[in-house]
Amino acid sequence: MKTYSYQDCLDVSHRVNWRIDELLGGQEFDRNKNWLPQKLTGSTGVPWLNNDEKRKLTHIEMGSYAHLFGYVEEFIAPKMTKLATEHEPEQTVAFQALTNFAAEEVKHMTLFRRVRDQVNETLGTQLQLLDGEKEVAQFVLGKNEGAVLLLIACIEWFTQYHFLSAIKDDGNLDSLTKRIFQAHWVEESQHAKMDHNEAIRAFSKMNPNEKEEAMTDLIELVQSVDGLLQKQSEFDVENFSHYLGRIFSSAEKTELYEEILKTKRWVFLESGLTHPNFVELFTYVTTPAQRERISQALAA
Repeated sequence: MKTYSYQDCLDVSHRVNWRIDELLGGQEFDRNKNWLPQKLTGSTGVPWLNNDEKRKLTHIEMGSYAHLFGYVEEFIAPKMTKLATEHEPEQTVAFQALTNFAAEEVKHMTLFRRVRDQVNETLGTQLQLLDGEKEVAQFVLGKNEGAVLLLIACIEWFTQYHFLSAIKDDGNLDSLTKRIFQAHWVEESQHAKMDHNEAIRAFSKMNPNEKEEAMTDLIELVQSVDGLLQKQSEFDVENFSHYLGRIFSSAEKTELYEEILKTKRWVFLESGLTHPNFVELFTYVTTPAQRERISQALAA
């Protein structure tokens, strides 16, 4: 199993470091452009939406996409701060790299708050978005460390996949979206590597009972994330209706909700859980029986 160099991660992070004001200063979203790739929204699966409505759905889902990133970083930052302190005093590079990791996640939380505000300002509305970030962070951080680190690994790797496979080369995408998520991607690429290392370290210290507990907690965490996605999908339908100034029929609401939720599940769970680097890590720290248990639980 490969591991990554904390020194290399720290060096790259220092080299690519950016400031929020430099990233967002003087920039605005263009309402004539898509704000997210349609691949990352529910628009492609709803045949009765016209092209203008599909574009507008990307505006709504940009607000929730950015919000959900900031939402999960509420528990990533304190977890990395705690892990930094667990390294021996002579392991200064790992301590510095993980502390820097936490600081960058705090910066990202601030970035996504400002992005949400900019979405609201451009749309002239106040989107309904999930609340309870602090309570959810406390819930997650109370779980088995291995489960938490696997959930974070899923998040870090899907961040890489979204930018490289959907955002980077989308010619119909707003330029500000590309700026935001390229900046996010270059820092998160180092975070994915360090979380990989920390997950291996955590599992290496566990006994068999603790590893079973990690699997139980991972199932609960993924199911909890799915519950949050269901709630935000409901909000997205209402936000979209308000933005269009249109009341959807019951059947239309149901179809929109199902497509938005299906896409959110792929975006925020499946694209990470199936990422080759996550699969490699998960396979290394689990037994075949544990992998089958997880597979059955998530398919239910």
